[in-house]
Amino acid sequence: MKPLDGIRVLDFSTLLPGPLATLMLVDAGAEVIKVEKVGGEDLRKSKPFFKGNSLLFSILNRGKKSIEIDLKIKKNRLKILKLVKTSDVLVEQFRPGVMKRLGLDWETLKKINKKLVYCSITGYGQRGPKKLVAGHDINYLAESGLLSLSTDTTGTPILPNTQIADIAGGSYPALMNILLGLFLANRQGKGCYLDISMYENMIPLAWLGLANYFQYNKSPRKNSLHLNGGYHRYFIYKTSDKKFIALGALEDKFWYRFCEIINAPNSVVSEKGKPSQIIKKVQLIINSKTGAFWKKKFSNEQDVCCTLIEKVENLVKDPHLQEKKPSLKDQFLKKSIPPIISTAINKNINNSKKNQKAPLLAQHNYIINKL
Repeated sequence: MKPLDGIRVLDFSTLLPGPLATLMLVDAGAEVIKVEKVGGEDLRKSKPFFKGNSLLFSILNRGKKSIEIDLKIKKNRLKILKLVKTSDVLVEQFRPGVMKRLGLDWETLKKINKKLVYCSITGYGQRGPKKLVAGHDINYLAESGLLSLSTDTTGTPILPNTQIADIAGGSYPALMNILLGLFLANRQGKGCYLDISMYENMIPLAWLGLANYFQYNKSPRKNSLHLNGGYHRYFIYKTSDKKFIALGALEDKFWYRFCEIINAPNSVVSEKGKPSQIIKKVQLIINSKTGAFWKKKFSNEQDVCCTLIEKVENLVKDPHLQEKKPSLKDQFLKKSIPPIISTAINKNINNSKKNQKAPLLAQHNYIINKL
């Protein structure tokens, strides 16, 4: 038995934030029904494709059901209302006001199902001057100040390597609050409304910059914080063959062991001078050897916090993951669809199966056809 066995989720969300949150609900045992517009959600059309299917869609939507429906038609909306009566959770990702125009807003649906947990995921939330402003991950990062903190050598902000606001500001807060909402509904017999703002959820991620602002009453200089380029113990150093090592030796025991391995001079070990000066000295040492040399040096060390920066392919080649998740490499070798990205930690919670596939568009329309 899985924790969310018997829980039904109506998923009106698209792209990344909502679908990742509901994928985690699938892995915990919930039945997730994707409510898709005519023609299907946009991610179905996103590259890369494998055997005619979007890999991105397949990864995020495995194990779900799909119904294709035109919500502008009244009789179709009435069918959805009937489906709401037997559902526990509703997730939507439209701009504020859209679900109300469709007659599927929280105020309407809570009268139909008093235990419903209703989750809205938007860029700026349901209230405030920006509530109708269009945006994507990069915009929320930009406005939060996070994008200004890391730049290249020309001072240009660096594009993030993943969708931080979508996932950390949308998917995870949605999942956590949905689970809390279900807990509350089970305890009190009453549902709730969840207003997830990806922009506002960037506030906890900006904790370093906010602390600096509180102290000095101004925004920090680019790459100046101790965890984003301003500290020699937490830095990225270049090797002689243009590879890079990532150092995170914040604690003394890690720093001293690192210095011992690279045979650093006393001025580095004792950290005499400004961080920028120490960085230059360490860089000279690291730049004297290849990435392979340093990887071998650090690979057998448990107390140094220093690793070679790997490419994504290392995820499926890493001996650590091969031992713990042997199916991961097999999926890519055999080109199984979709690659199973497990979202649960405990194997007793995880409901992901090797044969779980993303649904074909309208594959489960029988659910609403009989209503």
